[in-house]
Amino acid sequence: MHFISKLLTLSVLSALTTQAQLFTNTVNAPIPDGNPTGLSSTIDVEGLGTQLTDITVSLDIAGGFNGDLYAYLSHGGTGFAVLLNRVGKTATDSFGYGDPGFHIILSDAASLDIHNYGGNGGLALPGTWQPDGRNVNPQLVLDISPRTARFDSFINSNPNGLWTLVVADMAGGGGQATLQSWGVDVSATPVPEPGASKLFFVMAGAGLFQFLRLRRVT
Repeated sequence: MHFISKLLTLSVLSALTTQAQLFTNTVNAPIPDGNPTGLSSTIDVEGLGTQLTDITVSLDIAGGFNGDLYAYLSHGGTGFAVLLNRVGKTATDSFGYGDPGFHIILSDAASLDIHNYGGNGGLALPGTWQPDGRNVNPQLVLDISPRTARFDSFINSNPNGLWTLVVADMAGGGGQATLQSWGVDVSATPVPEPGASKLFFVMAGAGLFQFLRLRRVT
């Protein structure tokens, strides 16, 4: 019976194993300068479990003026996250950081907020950062604005389907920024079928009955 229960438990657990996969899109397109409509790009995620447990986003932008950029990620009607919102913009700095580009990973688990990265000496910013999360008009956003739009809105949703990134340059004249590539690294588990756990217990019970019957015989 021990063997049967262990085998069944391993079968159920293997069916619920977390899957992680990186999906990327090479874009190499200019982000329209001073145009709030911006540039849109999509990634089709498929073949994963139906319950998202974690997500990170990679973003590769060359040139431009970082403090001009606003970027968000959406996935159908299941979630919305603000990746960038005029980074460095404060009550005393209406322009934000002037560095030209990002080569970053965005994760809710990172230790520092990208809005306040502090400038990078006129070089593109590398590293892993928390998404901006400030779901506020980019013309009004400040470092103290509430952070209500991070990746947690996607947790437990179905990750399969289209993910859309929009990047916009909200202030003209800061130079041409180019979205080179981006990606979503998604972890997900299958949601067990309603009858799966019931079947497990039925089979385990049958194994226990057989075990007890054999003990009586011997």
